[in-house]
Amino acid sequence: MRSLHGRIHSESQTLFADDRGPSAPPQNTHQLRHYKSARYCPIIKHKAAHHIDAEHVRRSEANNRAPELDRRKKFYVDVVDILSILEPSIEQGMSVPSLLEDLDLPMDLLDDPGKRIEMEDCWRIITAHQNIIQEESHLISTRPLKRGTTRLVFSHLTHCQNLHEGLELLADTYNVVHGGNYNFVRKRGNFLSYIVDDEEFHYRDHGNNFALEFALLKIHCALTFLVGRELKTIRMATKRERIIHDDHHLNFFDCNILFGHPSFELVYDSSESLAPFRQVDEIDLSAHLLDNYLSIAKRGRKDVFENTLVKKVISKIRQDMRSQEEVALAIGMSVPTLRRKLKLQGTSFRDLLDKVNSELAVNDLLDQIPPADVAEKLGYCDVRSFKRAFKRWHGKSPAAFLKQNSPQ
Repeated sequence: MRSLHGRIHSESQTLFADDRGPSAPPQNTHQLRHYKSARYCPIIKHKAAHHIDAEHVRRSEANNRAPELDRRKKFYVDVVDILSILEPSIEQGMSVPSLLEDLDLPMDLLDDPGKRIEMEDCWRIITAHQNIIQEESHLISTRPLKRGTTRLVFSHLTHCQNLHEGLELLADTYNVVHGGNYNFVRKRGNFLSYIVDDEEFHYRDHGNNFALEFALLKIHCALTFLVGRELKTIRMATKRERIIHDDHHLNFFDCNILFGHPSFELVYDSSESLAPFRQVDEIDLSAHLLDNYLSIAKRGRKDVFENTLVKKVISKIRQDMRSQEEVALAIGMSVPTLRRKLKLQGTSFRDLLDKVNSELAVNDLLDQIPPADVAEKLGYCDVRSFKRAFKRWHGKSPAAFLKQNSPQ
């Protein structure tokens, strides 16, 4: 039996030799009967530039447009993750090259499972796939989700007053839709968590990490739109193993990522609990999720660590300058000025110190340095304070971290 990758590659090479033509739909399964009527091609078209005689005006407009393109942070998805979503439909005869052709994407875009593609293209592929099969679980659930389920679930969010209420409603609604208690909200201390536990979920074959990660990404985009500003995420947890790419789709959440976790979680700062939802007219949130994603990415928030001042502060902290006063003096500015400039970048000295400490702690623990020595090295008054901080950063104690990451 040929591999999934082999079938896709072979099909893209022989597509035009097919007697039914390059855009013919699969005809051997009931689920794909809507292919012709559901062709989906949201191609973004740029406005044609108006002809203006003044050369300096044209150049000014061009210069104003360029930063808009440069400011959008791009995130990427592994092709193997996308194929895991499409696999059940491919097994039933869906034509991947035809799907890609309809989206005006290269028909060999998904040929190599080892490559990555932009999240924007991935999003369009997933939406087109749902339109083709008229089902929103991507056939991975034994309890099919009719097309329009996400629209129905998200439509109730506009009636909520704040973030906490919205999360509770999402959990309750998804549990009704899926027929089980898989989603729940937990508020403890400084954390407001949306948790998906799929251990007992009715998968057709097996679980799919990317499907759950993508679901949380959509939820985050919808909530950000309703609040009208960026929400402070503390961490995101997933069952997948560690990834190595800085521009991986999970880094869109702009927070610590927990890998190898027993459940999927999206954790906000509890101070966001009462963040009010905007009063918006009746709107199909599900139809605007990609736009919301692009809007968040365009704000450039993920580039905070590329800022020159932020880099300097991180460098000084790594040189064992642990106080804000010491770093400000080394950089050549007052503490209030440093505090104000970091705030403009959406961060603070405490946040940057935490970032460096969390990285140093992991490295030291993996080098088998005892937690008590790591605590002293990082300036904690006792090992208990360090352990609390480590759990805040990584969602688990140093001992649990070492157990999970120790050589077998």
